[in-house]
Amino acid sequence: MRKILLIILILLGKNIYSQTLNSKIEIVHNIYASGFDTEEYLYSTKKLEVKEKSKIQKLLSEINNHQSFDYIFKNSQLDTLKIKNNPLELVKYYKELKIDWNNHQKEFISKKLRNVNTYKDYYKEYINNGCCVTMHQRYRDEFVIKIWENGILVSELKSRKSIGGFKIPWTNILNNKKNYNFNIEKTVLKEFGLHKKIRKPLRGTKLLKYLSNKIIDYNITEIYKLSAYTYYNEIKELETEFEIKYFGEVYGRGRYIWDEPQTFKIKLHNKKMLPNINVIFLASKTGKTIYSRDSIKNNYLEIVNRIQSIDFIVEYLKNNSESTLDIYFFNGKNINEYNIENVNGNPENWEKQDKYIESLKWYETSDIKPSFDINKAIKTSEKNYCGCNYRFKREFFEKSIFFEIRNKNKDSSVWFLLPDGRVLLYLMQGEKVLDYDYTAFGNKYSGIQYPCKMFDENGKIIERKE
Repeated sequence: MRKILLIILILLGKNIYSQTLNSKIEIVHNIYASGFDTEEYLYSTKKLEVKEKSKIQKLLSEINNHQSFDYIFKNSQLDTLKIKNNPLELVKYYKELKIDWNNHQKEFISKKLRNVNTYKDYYKEYINNGCCVTMHQRYRDEFVIKIWENGILVSELKSRKSIGGFKIPWTNILNNKKNYNFNIEKTVLKEFGLHKKIRKPLRGTKLLKYLSNKIIDYNITEIYKLSAYTYYNEIKELETEFEIKYFGEVYGRGRYIWDEPQTFKIKLHNKKMLPNINVIFLASKTGKTIYSRDSIKNNYLEIVNRIQSIDFIVEYLKNNSESTLDIYFFNGKNINEYNIENVNGNPENWEKQDKYIESLKWYETSDIKPSFDINKAIKTSEKNYCGCNYRFKREFFEKSIFFEIRNKNKDSSVWFLLPDGRVLLYLMQGEKVLDYDYTAFGNKYSGIQYPCKMFDENGKIIERKE
């Protein structure tokens, strides 16, 4: 008879548990931990039996109030009329980055913001926030609710395991049904004295703002690309000299520029360049327009000819037709301040480095041993203060040309052609640069490294004199 009752309760379409029968509820709180080199394991567990009849009734009532994901999304008070009819009103909620919203951007994002199913996808992602361990948070927890009726285990609901966020959905491991009723979590946390940490799911306008921002963030690279249409007429002026292969606003800062104003990347090519060589014109916003297009029209050919005179680079490009070389032109210059500082530093910082090295000599005559690796410390300081530590005179180095090579595997490298014909390999990212493996420059692992290797005109590495 007990087995028949158990089967009937499990197979019922709804989780209906009697509040008049002899109900017993046990709640288990499990905390899991994981290290950088260990699998997740049970760190601690705590059991709590709910004995008060009113509390049992309250919890059973919430469990019986089964809510699907579709139900909670439908009842989240999201303004679907605004989404469908006035999606562009939602861009006013976006404050993360300054966007001018030209017509091309508006047309693009309105299609994305009008799709209600997209909000549903991001709502599911929102509910699932905090799913996984991170570098700084190695603990996750879960709750298990076990329900007995007349001594028979009729339900075992397990919450989502997480480092934060919500515990929904609750999955009944006896029938695999999921319940998204947030009040189950609220009731359970209150039983464990954790109710002060409860954060209700967003609803209404707050939820609409959150989800529309997520949609815009996801599409931000395309939005930045379309930003350049604001200056389409100015960009089109370059067609008299070049084929325009790409144009868009630069998203992010780092390898090429740093604190420049709004900057646009325009990729150019013509028959005076080898098939896999292009010029990248980085034009900053200047007043109500972008930097003068005449600057590159009048000066690009000399730069291209200088690059195409590097025999070992040209030979590589001819033998590796899938590789590309991009010559960068920063407004009216072959190199910008950001790269001059990063690669070469300045006399003031050189002096700081020299003083730092001199200060470390104290350890040579002291009985105190340093708690750090002196050589590594010097190298780190050298990178910060002196870049590649060649210490070129500024008037010499600012005549260099910045170019970047990418191979068919998307490995990239940044180079500088110096005025005297030497070529400096500053940065590489990936497995190879030209025909050199990443290990050739001292790295044990592929990734970003700074070889700072000087090549002569024939492609031979010029070793530094100690």
